[in-house]
Amino acid sequence: MTPASATLQLIRQSDGLKVEPTLTLPPVPLLLNGLAPEGVLERLGLIYRQCGEAQRWAALSLIEPQRGLCPDAATEAARDQALALEWATEHSWQLWRIAHELLPPSPSRLALLTRWRQTLAQHRAALPSRRYQPGAAVAPVALSPLDDWRGEWEREVMAPIQTAVAERGWDTRFYTPADLIQRWESGPARRLGMQAPTLADRLEALWIELWQAVDALGQPGALTAVLKPQAGERPAARGTLRHLCRWQEERAYEYQIRIPTEGTLAAIAASLPQLPPPPPSEWSQWRQGVAIWVLAHAPCLEVQILETGTEIPSGEHHHA
Repeated sequence: MTPASATLQLIRQSDGLKVEPTLTLPPVPLLLNGLAPEGVLERLGLIYRQCGEAQRWAALSLIEPQRGLCPDAATEAARDQALALEWATEHSWQLWRIAHELLPPSPSRLALLTRWRQTLAQHRAALPSRRYQPGAAVAPVALSPLDDWRGEWEREVMAPIQTAVAERGWDTRFYTPADLIQRWESGPARRLGMQAPTLADRLEALWIELWQAVDALGQPGALTAVLKPQAGERPAARGTLRHLCRWQEERAYEYQIRIPTEGTLAAIAASLPQLPPPPPSEWSQWRQGVAIWVLAHAPCLEVQILETGTEIPSGEHHHA
């Protein structure tokens, strides 16, 4: 299967910066065509390690109506609880990843991630295993609260990130024009109504949604009650995920999946040429800031930043 890849080609020109984005995705829809609904759900679970809850729930929201099934409130709440755990998992990882790329190594920060992941894995194991079976009747589960972790996450991850980006002047230097976020994005910054989010705003958006998700674990149904997704759509941690499908004799036909990273990459590519260009002496540090800004958008795959044939991965280390 064709591996997923994303690049941003930075082309420095006399009249400014030109950015050419490239996104290559594996032909997942082709792997779903011809399958029965249960086969679609099983294959999605095998393919997607990130946003797997959102992927399967988006598919199920097409499958159940097609079969005349209407899940009860308890079942929808159980699915919402699983999605909230996925948000907490992915937002926390994205913030930790940014800290890892930006800050010096920290044994205490690594220990935090290890303990946090163990706790999230225990929560995940407690979720009802049948939650994505068409017509299932399941209920949310009681999970130990995670609110007590907030202080440690702020001390080890969030506050040091905010300090580091402010010291470099990146907190407000990188931003997305209002028209572009409205046109292209559906992720945390857009969901929170940010009009022209800076890098500092995007970090704050990840932080806010992380703890909203933690709260929703104890209030199953709260996450999607506000967002009110349509059939075939679910709010993945990174933005709105869309599934489209036609059915022929209980088999998937013309399956389509639209991931939020498509719009995210387009917004980044359109925003960069509109930002004030750095003087030549600051280009290298500016380019490092771009890599952190890209990570703050929470794309679902690695974005390679290229310039005149020189590769600068978005995950390159930029320790102080």
